[in-house]
Amino acid sequence: MVEKGTLTPTPADGSPGERLSSRIARQVRELILNGEAPGGTRLRTEHLAARFGVSATPVREALMTLHGEGLVSFQPGRGFAVIPITRQDLLDLFGAQAYFAGELTARAASRMDDQQLDNLWKMQHELVSAIETGNFAEADRVEFEFHQVINHVSESPKLRWMLKSTMNYVPFQTWHDVPGWATGAPEDHLPILRALSHRSPHAARAAMTAHLTNVAEMLADLLTARGVLTENPPTRE
Repeated sequence: MVEKGTLTPTPADGSPGERLSSRIARQVRELILNGEAPGGTRLRTEHLAARFGVSATPVREALMTLHGEGLVSFQPGRGFAVIPITRQDLLDLFGAQAYFAGELTARAASRMDDQQLDNLWKMQHELVSAIETGNFAEADRVEFEFHQVINHVSESPKLRWMLKSTMNYVPFQTWHDVPGWATGAPEDHLPILRALSHRSPHAARAAMTAHLTNVAEMLADLLTARGVLTENPPTRE
C-alpha cells in the first residue's frame, strides 16, 4: 500500500512514438484509478521523476495536463494533489464512451461484411474459451480486439478519436478483475453480434450502449469497494 505523498520508483513504459509527458500522464491516471494515489495524495514532482526514471520537466508537463483534465489540483507553493473521483464522475465518463461506441457500432452494422462478422463470432468463442480456462490475459486481449474491430469497420476516424479521448480518463486494462465481468461481457456481446448479423444500426447502437453501461456499473462497484471512488462530490480547488 502506498502512503499518501509517497511513490515507489518504477520505470515508465509505453508505445513507441508516445510523448514522454503523455506516457507519464497515462501512468499517473492508472495510479489514481487503481487506488495507489487516492484522493488527497500529494503528487510531488521529484518523487514521480524518480519513480519513472525521468527529469522533472516531463513530469510537470504531465501533471499540468491532468490538472487541465480535472484529475489533480494545483496551488502555487503547495504543488499538485489528486482530486477525489466520485462514482458519478466514472459513470459520466462511461456514458460518453457508450454514446460514441454506440454510434460507431451502428455505423459498423451497415458496413460490416460476412468475413468481418465471422471473425467477431470467432473472437466471441475465443473470449468464452479464455475465461473458462482461466487465461484472463488472453480474455482481456480478445475483449479489447473485439471492440477495436467494430470501431474500425465503422470507417469513422474522428469518432474513434473522440472515443479514445474519453478512454484516456479510465485506463483500466484488467477487466477480469471486475466481479461479474467474466459472465457479463460475453453475454452482452451476443445482442451486439445478433444486431450486426441483422445489419440493424438501431439494435447495434442499443446493444453496445447497454454493454458499456453494464460494464460501468461493475467497475464503479469495484472501485468504490477499493476506496478509489467517493459517493459525495469533492470540493474543487
